[in-house]
Amino acid sequence: MASPAFRNGKYRVVLMHHPIHSLGANSSPPFTDPVRIEERDTNGALTGVRYEYPRADDYRVRDLEPLLRQAGVQLVLNGHSHLWNRFFDQGVHYLETSNVGNSFGAFHVLGGQTRPVPPPPWRASNATAQGDPNGLEPIAPSIAPETDGDQVMPFIASNRLTLFSILDTADGSVTSYAFDTGRRDSDVRTMDRFILMPYDHLNLR
Repeated sequence: MASPAFRNGKYRVVLMHHPIHSLGANSSPPFTDPVRIEERDTNGALTGVRYEYPRADDYRVRDLEPLLRQAGVQLVLNGHSHLWNRFFDQGVHYLETSNVGNSFGAFHVLGGQTRPVPPPPWRASNATAQGDPNGLEPIAPSIAPETDGDQVMPFIASNRLTLFSILDTADGSVTSYAFDTGRRDSDVRTMDRFILMPYDHLNLR
């Protein structure tokens, strides 16, 4: 990200596999090294060993995300959970768009799915039952979101729909599309669009 090629790009995009922000199952526990915790009886004899993944030590949030902001990254594109969801924070768009069936689910109060939270003695604060474990609210598709009754769903997690996204470098638009892989005649539907503003190369530092 510090290279001249990146800094002189019209748009600043980072590709990752594992998300920083996601509603997916695989965004919890935190992405960090496990901490070994030994359990002992009153005589000091070892009775058990467990491992915690401290949320404060999540490498993506603690170490990587500040670098993305400092480098002026506009878009972080990732996959991993086989769903579509997007977020925005401090100038950075986060887009997870990789569903081609076999979704691992979206864990959000809308939709009703809940990630498993380890019971005591594990610390519940290191796990997140619903939502983005790193605190952002998902943004619903801006054009044609999926709905559940009268509720707009801020994600697409489907074993029927395939999602793909295109960055048009002419106008900076990032557009997400969906089509039904179970139907040969399925129309490709535009689901969402947002805009990245090109950098002014003359004013780069």
